[in-house]
Amino acid sequence: MTKLNKKLSISISIVVVVVYIISIAINSMFIHRYYLHEKRNVLNNIENEIKHKDMNKLKSNIELIEEKSNTAIVYVTLDKNYKNKNSIDKINQDLLDAFWNKGLSLNKFWIEGSVLKDIDNKSINKIYNQGKTKYSLLVKFMKKDNYLFAISIPIEHSEETIGIVNRFNIIMGIFSVIIITILTFILSNRIIRPMEKLKLLSKDISELNFRTEAIKTNDEIEELAYSINIMSVKLEKAHNELNKRNENLKSFISDASHEMKTPIALIKAYAIGMKDGLDDGTYTDTIIEQAENMSNTINTLLYWAKYEKKEVSLCEVDLKERLLKNLKNYELLISKDNISVKCDIEDKNLIINSDKDSIDMVLNNLISNAIKYTSDNEIEINLFRDKDKIILSIKNGIDYDREDDIDDIDDIWKPFYVLEKSRSKELSGTGLGLTIVKTILEENNFRYKVEICDGKIEFYIIFI
Repeated sequence: MTKLNKKLSISISIVVVVVYIISIAINSMFIHRYYLHEKRNVLNNIENEIKHKDMNKLKSNIELIEEKSNTAIVYVTLDKNYKNKNSIDKINQDLLDAFWNKGLSLNKFWIEGSVLKDIDNKSINKIYNQGKTKYSLLVKFMKKDNYLFAISIPIEHSEETIGIVNRFNIIMGIFSVIIITILTFILSNRIIRPMEKLKLLSKDISELNFRTEAIKTNDEIEELAYSINIMSVKLEKAHNELNKRNENLKSFISDASHEMKTPIALIKAYAIGMKDGLDDGTYTDTIIEQAENMSNTINTLLYWAKYEKKEVSLCEVDLKERLLKNLKNYELLISKDNISVKCDIEDKNLIINSDKDSIDMVLNNLISNAIKYTSDNEIEINLFRDKDKIILSIKNGIDYDREDDIDDIDDIWKPFYVLEKSRSKELSGTGLGLTIVKTILEENNFRYKVEICDGKIEFYIIFI
C-alpha cells in the first residue's frame, strides 16, 4: 500500500467514525424530543378537528378519529361549579371511568385545579408516567361547549430503545468502517496506481528515458496518460533530431575548418614567398584565387544560415518556367563546353505551392553541378507530371568507377563532400550546394533521391 493509499484510507475511516459518533450523540440528545414533538402534533390535529365539528356529529365520529390516529378520546360534562374541589374529584373519577371503558387502566392520572382554571382559555398537555408498564400517557385537555375532552396517546419509554439502537449503530459503525476501509483501498488503488505509473513515467522522461505507459481507466487519468505519452514521443523525436543536428554541426564545423584551412595555408605560403622575393608573377593570382574561394565559401555559409531562419513566402511556382529560366543563365557556359542538353518538359500543369527563391536555388545548384561534373558532355533533364506528383530528373555522365562505394552515395548531400576529386571545370564550387538543396527540399517536404547507374548520376525530386 502506498503512502497516499494509507492516508486516504485512514482519513476516510476517521471521517466515518466521527460521523457515526455525531449521529449517536444526536440520537441520544434529540430523538426523544422529536418523538414527543410528533405525538403533540397528532393531538393538535385532533384538537383542531374537534373544535370545528358539531358536537352531535363529533360524538358519532370519535371512534373513527381514534382508529385513524391511534388515540383514546374521552369527554365528561362540566357543571357550573366544575372548578371547586368536589367537582374536580368527580371530573377525575368520570375521566378514569371513561378511560376504563376504552380499555385503559391508568395507574397514575389526575387533573389538577390549576388545569381547570386555565382550560377556558387554552388547551393543556400533561404527561402521566404509568410506572412499571414502561409507558407514559400524553393527554391533551380541552374544553368545547360544556364538555371537557381528554385526548390521550401512549408514549413508549424510548430511553431503553434508543440505547439499543445506539449500541446497534456502534456495531454497524465498526463494521462499516472496516468495509469502507477495504473499499477505499480497492478504489484508491484504481486511482493511485495509475498516478504512481505516471509519476515514474514523468521521472523517466525528465531523465531523457523516453517511453510510454499503457493506462486504461476510462476517465481523466487515461486522458492525462495519453497526453503524456504523446509528449514523450514528441520529446524523443525532438531530442533525437537535436542530437543528430549536434552531430551534424560538429561534423560541419570540422569540415568547414578543414575546407578553410587549405586556402589560408596557401595564402600564407604564397605571401611569405612574395616577401622572400620568390614570386614568379603567379603568386598574386594564386592568393586572389584562394581569397575568392574563401569568400565564396563564407557567402554560401551565410546564405545557408540565413535560409534556416528565413520565413518562407509561399506562392504558386511554375516549375517549367523556373527551369527554363535557370537553364538560360548557363547558355554561354553550355555552348562554350559543347555540352548537349536533352530537355523533355511536359506541357501539363506543372505548378506547385512553394517559395520561388528556394526553387531557383535548388534548380541552379543541380544544373550547375550537372554542367561541372558531366564526363560525356551530355545532360538529360526530364520534368513531367505523374498523377498528383511532379517529378524532376537531372542526369549526367560521371567518372566514378568505385562500385563498392555506391552504397555511400547519400553522403553526397553532406557539407563539403566531393564525389569526384577533379575540379578542372571553370565553374568552381564550395561543396555546400547539395547540402543547401537538401535543406530546402526537406523544409518543403519534397522527396529526393540520387542514384549512380551505368556511368551516370541522376538526381530525382518529387514535388508533392
